[in-house]
Amino acid sequence: MQITNFRPNVIRVFEDIAYDVCEDGTYTKQVIERIRIESEQGVHQCSQISLRYSSSLEDLSVIRAYTITSDGRRIDVSPGDIIEQQSAESAHAPMFDDNKVKVIVFPGVGVGSTLTLCYQKIQRKPLFPGHFFVLEYFSDGEFRESVQLTIRAPRSMNLQVDAVRLPGGPVEPDPPGAQLWQWSLANCHARQPEMSSVSDVDYSPRIAVSTFVDFAAVGKAYLERSVPTARITPAIQALADELTRDVADRKQQAEILYNWISTHVRYVAVHFGIGSVVPHSADAVLAAAYGDCKDHVTLFESLLAAKGIKSAPVLVNSNSIYWLPKVALPVGVFDHAITYLPEFAVFVDSTAAIARFGVLPATELGKQALVTDDGSGCARVMTLPVANPDNACVQVTTSVTINQEGDVTGTSQIENGGVFDLVARQIFAGLPPGFEAQLGARVLTMTGQDGNGVYAHHDLRDLTRPFRYDTQFTLPDYALLPGPGAIPVPVGLGSFSNIGAVFEDAGLEHRQFAMPLAGRHVTETTTIVWPDGITIPKLPSPATIVSSLGTYTSAYHMSGQTVTVVRSLKMASSGALLHSDQYPEFRAMARAVKRDLRSQLVYF
Repeated sequence: MQITNFRPNVIRVFEDIAYDVCEDGTYTKQVIERIRIESEQGVHQCSQISLRYSSSLEDLSVIRAYTITSDGRRIDVSPGDIIEQQSAESAHAPMFDDNKVKVIVFPGVGVGSTLTLCYQKIQRKPLFPGHFFVLEYFSDGEFRESVQLTIRAPRSMNLQVDAVRLPGGPVEPDPPGAQLWQWSLANCHARQPEMSSVSDVDYSPRIAVSTFVDFAAVGKAYLERSVPTARITPAIQALADELTRDVADRKQQAEILYNWISTHVRYVAVHFGIGSVVPHSADAVLAAAYGDCKDHVTLFESLLAAKGIKSAPVLVNSNSIYWLPKVALPVGVFDHAITYLPEFAVFVDSTAAIARFGVLPATELGKQALVTDDGSGCARVMTLPVANPDNACVQVTTSVTINQEGDVTGTSQIENGGVFDLVARQIFAGLPPGFEAQLGARVLTMTGQDGNGVYAHHDLRDLTRPFRYDTQFTLPDYALLPGPGAIPVPVGLGSFSNIGAVFEDAGLEHRQFAMPLAGRHVTETTTIVWPDGITIPKLPSPATIVSSLGTYTSAYHMSGQTVTVVRSLKMASSGALLHSDQYPEFRAMARAVKRDLRSQLVYF
């Protein structure tokens, strides 16, 4: 039985969002929201609210903000409790010093308090002159009593609208010379979020509005603003020539340039659409040695062009949003820019810093993305590559020796390919130097093993070869010799992306929402050398588990005192997501695989 006692931390009592749009694409947005605090977590979640804006493009003003305490007292937010800060991403990146955050600190907040905030944001300079576009969503993770969204725009603007689970539309009669649209929600009950699922944007009430007629028009508009910034200068040409000296193969040239940018240009994680959509010039990015995603793309485009290799910016979502609206939004869902090389049909993301050429981060795999030029001079929406058993591989080779006291000593070699190459690099990149032994001990404890171990790996920033890491481990008193007894196949310190990890999210009885699931091929080969005098009377039976989602096999062999166990899992996902109607089959496969992973070796 799946028992839930979900209670949202806050209730959205009232939300009124109104856009007044001008013909040039500038607009005024006014928001009034009232939030009731339902739990201590809600106090921490909402006692201060942060509003982001770009000071070079927008004005943001707080009109009023106050707390009504649980006993009915009103406490206004004082001017001193509205704090303007530099955004965290731009604190050490002067090129992005227009990214600001206003933090409203509410006084007297406790369970039962109601917070009221009214603010106004004025878009002084449109991101794309003459165009208006917006994405609003109302998370299903919170109860909403009343929501109203209003858009007023000139009648001459052709608004394209995609509203999902949000009733409303044009209001008749329109004001003279204008058009009026309204949507509303009432008593919208909360649904419990699910760990590891897609973003709540994908399943909550939401609306996308845009004056762009299609995504091709968005791609054209983006290129009109970005192409001039990728101009080849003497410095760009000299660097491209120096890096590719004596290399004639064009794809190899592209890979060399990509590797250089990945490891030499610091990424500043300012999401696309926060601030200007116009990149800094390639020369400026080269000189600064840092940039956001569109700056990375521009510098790479310029270096490639210096070698006569064509590339194009690609707009994509970098987080857990997989939904793409029917109307053409340039930003909102799209928050990140990567690169497409049509000559090689390869997508790359240099902001990942330690991803090999052609390897995309897991959060981008299989998503719909806007390629601004597919090689024919046209922009179109394309689906990014997915991970599959051919390009996403993990191979674990473990050697274990059990001594007469039952202690285990072992080593593992882990070879990685595709997205799992990047995952492994990212794990070690986040580990302080010298912590490899502490990580080993922690992993053993978290996997139910008692012992010590250590990791070793080659240079994370060497993108010219697949990433491999090695482990050594000891597990005292693992087998109670001389027996009789039984042990599971020792895992020790294997791969972070092992077979069992595939099924970590298979615990729920059912799921409402889709979750990302990458295809892969994981092979785990373990040899166990037993001490003389120990007998293994019978090995576990081999297993073959076949599903529409993939195949798992295991085999057990014995030669002398050595037992060899070979396990293989192939997950062949046709897309990026496991949908809720596929989850029962996934869970059934998980239970069968986990049962085999628990197989015991009997000894006496």
